[in-house]
Amino acid sequence: MQFLYDILAKALMELYILTGNFGLAIIAITILTKIVTLPLTLKQDKSMKAMKDIQPEIDKIKENYGHDKALLNQKTMELYKERKINPAGGCLPLLIQMPILFALFGVFKTNPDIISKAGEVVYPYIYLPTIPSTETFLWLSLGSPDPYYIFPILNGVLSYLQQKITSTSDNPQMKHMLYSFPVMMVFISYKMPAGLQLYWVISSIAGIIQQYLIIKRGECKK
Repeated sequence: MQFLYDILAKALMELYILTGNFGLAIIAITILTKIVTLPLTLKQDKSMKAMKDIQPEIDKIKENYGHDKALLNQKTMELYKERKINPAGGCLPLLIQMPILFALFGVFKTNPDIISKAGEVVYPYIYLPTIPSTETFLWLSLGSPDPYYIFPILNGVLSYLQQKITSTSDNPQMKHMLYSFPVMMVFISYKMPAGLQLYWVISSIAGIIQQYLIIKRGECKK
């Protein structure tokens, strides 16, 4: 993961130079990530709709071949192939963003001093402004957790809204996840560095806006 830390540190340094604030640099890299992964997000949306359309056929296959797991998997994969559906297609945007999330976590958590030393590491031969390890944005010290727990709670709320917008299943387990996952998100994020919480919040907001526009785009095509 070290090479990802180095790449992210370089990108954050470039954006820090442009914006003059590390918080703004995080917001910028989050939005850039969303723009870069937009084609994959559109593909994900198409894949999810296709999966929803064939759900009755999948249920029928389960009813007919549920007693034989190997045959059930074979018939299911045949259906996917016939309809040209990649069941893993919906995971692509997440797979792209997870390394960025882990790398950002590494920048703040594994070695907080990398923030102040990023310029020396990336550009050792030219002068760059130092980024203090106590760099702030709004009320946040980006290397420390949010002292007022506003961002962790916001993460939970945004997680709920994101799932509410994208959820199309009547599965009771999925409905349970709609409420349990946001609570889990609050507990996961409340001790995270505020810089990572900021990335998560902006990513969720961008994701909600993106999904809303995709839904509107689909309605216009009808």
